[in-house]
Amino acid sequence: MNNIEVFGISYVLYLIFTAVLIGLALYVLILVIIFLRLRIAELKRALPPKGHAERQ
Repeated sequence: MNNIEVFGISYVLYLIFTAVLIGLALYVLILVIIFLRLRIAELKRALPPKGHAERQ
């Protein structure tokens, strides 16, 4: 068995496709983490200071 049979074009395309999917998944994960950190910080700023009761 030579190397061409083991590493065919479909195997190379599969590796490229898998690498692209992993890269996109990591990119989305990083974006979600950044978005959540900004959203949490925004929500914390919107809270009234501790010790102050809200007027109704």
